[in-house]
Amino acid sequence: MKKNKLFIIPKPLASARLRLFLFPYAGGSASIYTHWAKLFDDNLNIELVLVQLPGRGSRMTEPLHQTMESIMSELVEHASYITSRPYILFGHSLGAKIAYELACKLRALGLPSPNYLIASGSGAPHLPYGTKPIHNLAHNAFISELERLNGTPQEILSSSELLEFLLPLLRADFKIAAEYQADVRPLACPIMVLGGTDDVEISSDRLNAWSDLSEAKMTLQFIAGDHFFINHNPNLVVQTILSLIDEL
Repeated sequence: MKKNKLFIIPKPLASARLRLFLFPYAGGSASIYTHWAKLFDDNLNIELVLVQLPGRGSRMTEPLHQTMESIMSELVEHASYITSRPYILFGHSLGAKIAYELACKLRALGLPSPNYLIASGSGAPHLPYGTKPIHNLAHNAFISELERLNGTPQEILSSSELLEFLLPLLRADFKIAAEYQADVRPLACPIMVLGGTDDVEISSDRLNAWSDLSEAKMTLQFIAGDHFFINHNPNLVVQTILSLIDEL
């Protein structure tokens, strides 16, 4: 694979038996998964690939994606790499929807399906957006919603300079999340859905609706925590992923 800024690989493995692609939530970057590399034993031969979209990290100055189709255009350029060996797609919240849409695009191209799609903290993407969109709210109302969702670090919320810098990214991501509604295209691979026990944003019905999107099977497992349980309980999330991989 040519060097690019889209994929960050903390521990490159020349002979990896499986790649795990990790997609962040709205406003998040690849850095939310960086510490996961320490939770995967090298002997497992699983290569983590952290997806870094524009506007974050080393891509800070690049134009932001404003639509799901724009994100897909960039990802599909790397379709041959993504499917070059067995792989799993994992995404949280908006990241889960990106992972699903990518799996659909790859299947339409006749490329290998993922071994699994893991949809974390997300209602099924073919359902209408479950809450009132926030991306077009006035400044103070938007900030209040970010505080309520509890996913934006406090050091950002308390810094007007940092917040002003990141607001375009946050608005763009929440816009994509609100405007994207998938067609019902069942995947060949099984889907594991992870939900937070205290997540008031995503109902069980919306989690269970992922069953419409797999020709194989859908399993649902709850992790202790609110909508951002992957930040508060990462060890259990990783252990759940590893248990799934053990069954492959």
